[in-house]
Amino acid sequence: MESNFIENASLGKNKWWHYVLSLLSAVAVIALVNVLIGLVLPNIKQLFPDNDFGKGLFTFSLVLLIFGLALFAFLFVASRLHQRPIMSVISNRRIFSWKQYFIGFMAWGSLLFIGSAIFDYQKLERFIANFNLYQFTILFLLGFVAIGVQSFFEELVIRGYFLQGLHLQIKKETLIVIVNALIFGVLHFGYGLESFLSSWAFGVAFAIIVILQNRIEFVSGAHNANNLLLSLVFLDLDEATSEKFTWAINWVDFSIHIITLLILVGLVYKFFRKTE
Repeated sequence: MESNFIENASLGKNKWWHYVLSLLSAVAVIALVNVLIGLVLPNIKQLFPDNDFGKGLFTFSLVLLIFGLALFAFLFVASRLHQRPIMSVISNRRIFSWKQYFIGFMAWGSLLFIGSAIFDYQKLERFIANFNLYQFTILFLLGFVAIGVQSFFEELVIRGYFLQGLHLQIKKETLIVIVNALIFGVLHFGYGLESFLSSWAFGVAFAIIVILQNRIEFVSGAHNANNLLLSLVFLDLDEATSEKFTWAINWVDFSIHIITLLILVGLVYKFFRKTE
């Protein structure tokens, strides 16, 4: 298994506090923007229609603003502290591969849609019953950009920056993958044990793919498809944001999630391991 991508951590300067400050820069921006938005929230909401379409526009707009600024802050600080090209955290190539991004988007989006449609058909039926082509097109385009920025930020930090950083301390790839996935899982622990386990499995699969491909474009596109499809079709945003912590696990959903991830890793290993 080639490991050139994670070995990019040896480039530039890599003091432990470089990683802390780079991450804190993004966290500080997210916190500051949330505070500022909270101060003017009623005025902002008045700019959007008072219906589900307006809620979607509002949510995606906030996601784009918050994570767009966080991504900019992170890239600015990290590139200057580490003094190495930011593309070295994305891939071993000099140019971002949109081809790999869209392959990842379509591959995981297709698998996720098939699995969700079969085992969560009621939500798909509700979506079809309320479908509006104009509103869906607008939300899809805005969501593709907004969720794309948010998911790319997560992949850049978790499966790029942290994955490489862990290689400075841990040499065994298997252990790097497990620890990296635990970080991702802990970030999603607030919604319950199933959320943690599902996110950990998601993190394991996506870290393996990154190591197989020596790049994060594919998983960035797949992550975008995951969040965009769920938010547009299979997930009620109001229910998701108000969901409380639970120790319960839906073993059917969790099993399907694991099977789908295994299929994705298998497809990458078979067809997309060697990239152009």
